[in-house]
Amino acid sequence: MREDQIALQLYTLRRLAADDLAGTLRSVSAAGYRSVEVAGLPDIAPAELKRMLDDNGLQAVASHEGIERLRADAGAVAGRLGEIDCPRVIVPWMPEADRATHADVRAFAAELGQHARRMAEDGIRLGYHNHDFEFGSLEGSTIWDVLLATLAPEIELELDVYWASVGGRDPVAEIGAIADRVRLLHMKDRASGPTPHDAPVGEGTLPIPAIVDAARSADVEWFIVEQDEPADPIGDIATSLRYLRTLAG
Repeated sequence: MREDQIALQLYTLRRLAADDLAGTLRSVSAAGYRSVEVAGLPDIAPAELKRMLDDNGLQAVASHEGIERLRADAGAVAGRLGEIDCPRVIVPWMPEADRATHADVRAFAAELGQHARRMAEDGIRLGYHNHDFEFGSLEGSTIWDVLLATLAPEIELELDVYWASVGGRDPVAEIGAIADRVRLLHMKDRASGPTPHDAPVGEGTLPIPAIVDAARSADVEWFIVEQDEPADPIGDIATSLRYLRTLAG
């Protein structure tokens, strides 16, 4: 992992961004980030968002876009991403209706393939981001196993190491198992205690150095800091970045 492969998922700062997007982006830059993943932002014209990113020396490396948006108008999604020079779209969630049976999951995977081919027309790569439910039992297997067996090879994976752990998986082993297609990681640590809760990277129980080593071997391109519920949003993103810098090289 190089330092220039570290990014921030802006969803971490969604509450701050809702009140002051420009100031939030300034804080991201001041913390030392130069790359971001777009999600959780207030409605804003793509051109204005691009101006704000440029003003703060930030580049968009990916954008989370719900499957509903792609179903409604994939071309419009591609257009917005093009305006902010964003090369990847990540589908962050599988609706419950699309994961009731193996057949539903296979249909969802096939649909992702269709959207991936549409995005490729505009030079945009498509990926899928996990939570914990993918690792639960479904008809004698798991949603994750059905997805991996069905997804088109061009679809990338953004593995959330925290949610993989909550789902009962070893993130290090999981990175190795999907090394052919995992290209982004969501880096958030897991706080100690019986109730799952995320923590700044380096302040929890996950084996972060081993995760980074496995990701290097898998040619992961982006290590994206995220917390769903940070106690101190700006302080926590700075803590995570400082720790990851100690592993960079």
